[in-house]
Amino acid sequence: MADAYLNVAEQVLLQARRPLRPLEIINAAYANQLLPWHLHGSTQDKTLHARISEDVAGSPTSSRFFRTGPGVFFLRTLLKDPLVPEAFKQPYFAPPRRKELRRERVLTLDRLVDPPGTEPSPFVAIGRLATEFRHGRYRFITPSEMEGRPESVAIHSFVLVFHGNTVLSYRCGKFFPDTAPLKGKRSIGIGGPVYAGDRDMLFHDMFGIIASGINELGYGIGLTKELSERARYNGEVLPCVGVRLAGVGSGPPLVHVVLAYECPTDFLPSKAALSVNDLRWLEIDNPANTLDGFDATSSLLFESGRVTSIRRAMRKHADG
Repeated sequence: MADAYLNVAEQVLLQARRPLRPLEIINAAYANQLLPWHLHGSTQDKTLHARISEDVAGSPTSSRFFRTGPGVFFLRTLLKDPLVPEAFKQPYFAPPRRKELRRERVLTLDRLVDPPGTEPSPFVAIGRLATEFRHGRYRFITPSEMEGRPESVAIHSFVLVFHGNTVLSYRCGKFFPDTAPLKGKRSIGIGGPVYAGDRDMLFHDMFGIIASGINELGYGIGLTKELSERARYNGEVLPCVGVRLAGVGSGPPLVHVVLAYECPTDFLPSKAALSVNDLRWLEIDNPANTLDGFDATSSLLFESGRVTSIRRAMRKHADG
């Protein structure tokens, strides 16, 4: 369905040879009988706008389309056409998005208690988390339902993005929710709650945790659709360890499931959401003079030496 809309838009823009708004594209498509019967409807311009916007956001460098202004689109194939005015070839970059809270069920564990005789630790082995899931001790519940389950533990993805011996860091903006443990801090983890809609039955997504991390990479730093799909189906995101945290304010306790991802050489992370600021690559052995400004999970990972050990594990995993 999405490709049908995009194909129609491409035909219209090729004929017009100038940037158009979605409503103009739809009107031209009707006039030229380009719309298949199953695409007819009363809000086709809004649907088309959403489809093209998704395509541009998911593949900013390889999409057939690009913006020349707010809500105005043109074709990339016409950029080299000498007959097209230069004014039509100037890209417009939409302002970064605000991180909105989704009203969906989120992944929780029923409880997470240390086995008798063991020393309490903020770290939870991936194998132990997998056992909890395998035995069905998890729920996808609404935030309001979580209030009636005081022992529930929220599960969040937390992706470390590596490049050589550096790890990507960013400043968490004001658009993080007040109960987010990262708000106002510098962090090396990109992620968030694991929603029921994150699950993907076509690959091992660890009950949506890995899928959540990949989705957040697209939302936060602009990981393209092609690279996201490659990360999903080629197993490029490696689960590493869980980190337990107390809840913030009225929020529940949570576990950051730390995932690792190698930044491809043909991808340059960029600020794609208002909740992500001041992107910087940090040396994994010398992140900063002080860790006071980092969120709790990032600090624990650095102070324990786990950032370095996770990097080694990634290289071993890549070597097979």
